[in-house]
Formats: sequence, C-alpha cells, structure tokens
Amino acid sequence: MAHDDLLSAALRHHRAGDLDAAEALYRRILLADPRRHAARHLLGVLAHQRGRSGEAASLIAEAIRANGTIAEYHGNLGLALAALGRHVEAEACQRRALALRADYPEAHHNLGLVLAALGRHGEAIGHFADALRLRPGFAPAVRALAGALHSDGRLADAAEAYAEALRLDPRNPVLLNDFGLALRDLGRDGDAARCFDAALALHPDFAEAWDNLGALKAAQGHMEEAAACHRAALARRWDSAAAWNNLGIALNALGRGDEAIAAWRQAVILEPGQTEAWSNLGNGLRDRDGFDDAIACHHRALRVVPAQPAANNNHGHALQGMGRHGEAARWFRRALALDPAYAEALSNLGLAVQRSGRTADAERLYNRALALQPGLALARFDRSLLRLERGDLAGGWADYGARFASGRIGAGQSPPLPPWRGEDLAGKRLLVWGEQGVGDTILFASLIPEVVGWATAVVVEVDPRMVPLFARSFPMATVRAPADDAGGCDVQAPVGSLAGWFRTTLADFPGRPAWLTPDPALVERWRDRLAALGPGLRVGIGWRSQVMTEERRAAYTALEAWEPVFALPGLHLVNLQYGDCATELAEAESRFGRAIHRWDDLDLKDDFDGMAALVANLDLVLSPAMSVGELAGALGVPVWRVGRRDWTQLGTGVRPWFPAQRLFQPAPEETLGDVPARVARALAAMARSRNFG
Repeated sequence: MAHDDLLSAALRHHRAGDLDAAEALYRRILLADPRRHAARHLLGVLAHQRGRSGEAASLIAEAIRANGTIAEYHGNLGLALAALGRHVEAEACQRRALALRADYPEAHHNLGLVLAALGRHGEAIGHFADALRLRPGFAPAVRALAGALHSDGRLADAAEAYAEALRLDPRNPVLLNDFGLALRDLGRDGDAARCFDAALALHPDFAEAWDNLGALKAAQGHMEEAAACHRAALARRWDSAAAWNNLGIALNALGRGDEAIAAWRQAVILEPGQTEAWSNLGNGLRDRDGFDDAIACHHRALRVVPAQPAANNNHGHALQGMGRHGEAARWFRRALALDPAYAEALSNLGLAVQRSGRTADAERLYNRALALQPGLALARFDRSLLRLERGDLAGGWADYGARFASGRIGAGQSPPLPPWRGEDLAGKRLLVWGEQGVGDTILFASLIPEVVGWATAVVVEVDPRMVPLFARSFPMATVRAPADDAGGCDVQAPVGSLAGWFRTTLADFPGRPAWLTPDPALVERWRDRLAALGPGLRVGIGWRSQVMTEERRAAYTALEAWEPVFALPGLHLVNLQYGDCATELAEAESRFGRAIHRWDDLDLKDDFDGMAALVANLDLVLSPAMSVGELAGALGVPVWRVGRRDWTQLGTGVRPWFPAQRLFQPAPEETLGDVPARVARALAAMARSRNFG
C-alpha cells in the first residue's frame, strides 16, 4: 500500500478513535520514510491525546523542523507544551500559528487558554472573541470566554456567556457547575444552588459540584448541610484538599473544633501548598490555646504567600492570643501595608493598640474598620467594650449587640422570635434568655425586675441549674430552662441587651444590695453548719475560672499566691472553687497548715441553690472574675474582687452593678501577684474590728 494510502487509512482509524491501529500505521510510515512530516505530526497529536505530552512535543517539533510553514503544527505543539506547563513557549507557538494563518479559530482559542493560565485574562478574552468571530457557536470558545470573564471580575458578562454555552451544550455538568460559581459570585445564591443541583443530577459523582454546593450552604449559614455536602464530595474524591479544607470550615462553625482540625490537617497533607488550609489550621489551633503550633502553621502559609494580607493578619492574631500585642501589631500593619482596606486587620490592630493603653488610637482604628466594612461584628464588639470601659454607656450599648456574631463569646441561642428593640411592650409577652456564662447571666439579671413592668408577661430562660434560684428571685416572671417552643411569647431579647434600655447612665443603676433570693430552709441548714466551725470570720475563696485560656490566664492567680491570707488568724476559709481542684486544695493545706473547709454533699458546680445558701452565710467572699463572685454580689454578700480593670466598671473605680463589691487591683507598679498581700492587710483589719484578730 502506498504511503499516501497508509496515511489516509491511519487518519480514518484516528478519527474513529481506534488509536492503536492509527499509531501502528503512523509508525509504519515513518519507519519506511522518516521524512514524512505529516505522519510525524499526527503521531505527536496522538501521543498528546494519550497523555504523553513530552513525546508529543518532541515529535511535533521534528515535524516543524521538516516543514515550519503549516499553522496546525505550531498550534498543536503549543497544546503539548501547555499540557507540560510550559506556557510561555506555548504562547509563542500559538502566535506563530496565527502569523501563518490569521483566520485560525482554534489557535485563537488555544492562545486564549494559555493567556488565561498566565493570568492575562483581558488578553485571553480578546482571543476567545476572535475565535467566535471566525467560528460562531464554537462551544469550547464560548465556555472558555465565560471562564475568562469570570476570572476578570466581569460577572454579569460571564453569566451571559455561560448561559450561551449551556444553550449549545445543555447537559454539560461542568458548565452547570461553573455557571453556578458565577451566579454565586453575583449573589444569586438560589440560582447557583439550582445549577449545582442540576450538575449533580447529570453526574452524581461530580465531587467538585458537591464541594461547591457545600460552600454555598456554608455561606448561607446552613452548616450541617454544608458538612454533609463536603463529605459527599470526599466520598467521591477522598484526596480533594479543597473539600477537606471546606469541611473543616463547616465543622468549626458547628463547634466541632477537634474534627475541624483533623480535616485541615488532612488538607495540608494532601496539598502542602494550600495556604488557606494552613491558615485555617493555625486559627483552629489558636482557638484551643495551641499557640506555638498555630504560629508554625502561619509560618508555613507565609512561606508560600508572604504577600498575602490574610496570612499576615492570622499570624498576628495568634500572637495576640498569647498577649504579645506589640509583635501582633507589626503583623497587622504588614497586612495593612499589603491591603490598606483590610477591615479585619484594622480591627485587630485596634485591639492590640487598646491593650497597650492607647484607647483613642484604638477607637480610630475601629472606626476606620467599620467605615470600610460596616457589618464587621468583631470591630463593633471591641469598640463597644472600649466605650463601656471608659464610661460611654450610650455608645457602648449601641454596639454591644454585635457580641454573638463577633466570634469572641460564642453564638447566642436566639429563640425563633422577632428581637425586641425597645418598642412598647403593652399587650405583649417578652422572652428574656440567659447568655454567655453563668456569671454574665447573674450580672445582667439585675435588669429583670425593671423589664417586667414593661410587658404583659415576661418569660425568663436560664441554665437549668439556675431555674429554682431565679424562679424564687423573680416571682413576677415565668422562669424555665431553654425550650424549643416560644412559650406563647411575641418578642425576645438576650438578657445583656436589656442594659441598652435600662442602664444608659450611671444614675440608672439602682442602689438595691441584692436581687437573688436563696432558699430559706437551705440557708438555715448552712447557718448551722458554719456555726459549728466556731468563732471567726467565715471567708469564702475562689481563685480561677473553670475555663482557663491563655488570654484569661493573666487575670488569675494560683492558690499558693494567697499565702498572706492563709497566715491570718481568726478566719475560717471556705472553698468556693468549683471544678477539679482537690489537688490544689490538698497542697495548699499541707503548705500552709490551714484547713480549707468543704463538704462532699455540695456540688459547687451544679447545685446553685446549695451554693447560694452557703454563700449567703459567709461574712466575705474573695474572688477573681468568676461566677461565684457574681453570685455573692447578687445575694448582697460582701465581695472583694481581685483582678485587673475591665469594662464592667463602666469608667468608674467600682462595679456599679454590685453595691456590696470592693475591688482590689494592681497599681501601675504592681503585678497581680502583689495584690493578695493588700487583701490580707484589709482582712486583718476587718477581723480586728470584729474582735477575731
């Protein structure tokens, strides 16, 4: 058979998809006559189709050396080089093809693909348009044009191009997925979801579409659905680093931090260069006080993208969690040098500056952040605390509503009712719900008697442990544990938000010494128990919060720091520290030779009625920032609070919420560890005044 006949037969096999037969014939032709450049070129095209792009590039380059005047040869060499990642050389090949044949639509299309891969989307758009001018309805060019428009930020034009591509190829799941991404970026979430669903109806194992649908669900706040979608993506493609990263985001939002960290670790194992996953892993570790590991993760991200603003901001955030505010500020400033409009970095820098005592500068930074991003909850919440701390109650309460969205205190469990915003409550039932920790609920509960007079009825939801105590203390309200139903209420408010309506000035704080009422029978029982200790001041003591993060650690002292108090005569020390503290108590008793009284039948963590009855019989409570101190203050028992200044002082030298509370705070030249000695001196004077010293 003549060589031309062999080449025709090889082409028929090639076009029919019988690549083995075609390859055998191409090689037979070249074995007989190596100068047949057409056969060498087509053998190179076949090698590229089979994924052997390096071999393809060599074969087609040899064909070009034999005859460099054929545009298709240069165009196909460009395709092989692009597959090898050699985009600059591929661009040159497509341009040579167009120099030889200006009306070559495939070369315009392929040049556009190379330019898009190089990030030159504007130039790519022009060549895709040229391809379509030369060949209207050229489906690959329509799809590529849509992708380039999307990458260039021309979202509306991209959506039109995707719609046209789908008109030409309506059952293409990849096109539907890409159209969904464009619609999502246009804010058309419902249409985007329908595109992802349609793609999955055509191709149920399309992992990327599952992952994109999950990311859309997460953006809408449907985290359980998001996690399910990301898991569906991973069931179909377990090695998708992007899906592992997105699963971690959803799990973290659901409060399943350990699972989130595991997902992010899997993402960076699969794709060590994925900076977003490194940053997310670092943030997750920071939230669990794993600061050294968090900083190492942020270093990994910064090695890959040193000029990425988010990576610099996240590194500073980890340092800030360690209390290293000066170092953190430098990283926030680096993030802002890269992106002056980065609102989150401005807010974080504001907190770092505030912690250094420059409150005026901090507020300016919060204001700048909010001018750029008015909905930035973190900046609003931090600004609210700054204002409250200096006594600007009206300004502080205005932003305090951002606390739940800020990520600083956990999500509020808001009932499914409209929020109360201070409107007339005549004829309405108000649901007030406890928030944050037990201590915060106790503090803000001082507002309940006032709001009761505003509504037809008030229902108060609190931690189940507190229901008996609150029901006795607020008989004018209905007190219950959190429930799924709205209890016939019309509007709702977290208890802390009541302050914005009833505590707008310091004059609004009532002088009542107490607002919680202990069980009288239990009070009598504990009176007898404490009397059995003999004469002397009965002093309750707690020394730390149950939740001890790195940020909070600086606000507390170890029990051993209270040695000056243990040395005083005439005292009966009573343990009020809840949680696992048996070892600390035993060590303190051994070291100081002093009993710290406690009773096995009282659960200091969960029995609030028993705890309130015990505290009500004490002469004094020594407490840092912890719930037992708030409980004592709400019962009207004298409390000496040991710690640093905080926003609850509202710009004063006291805590206006608690008339019976006295503050012991370190002077500028002191540390917190110096304060117990001053407490001991005051306590000795108190004991002497009562003839116990």
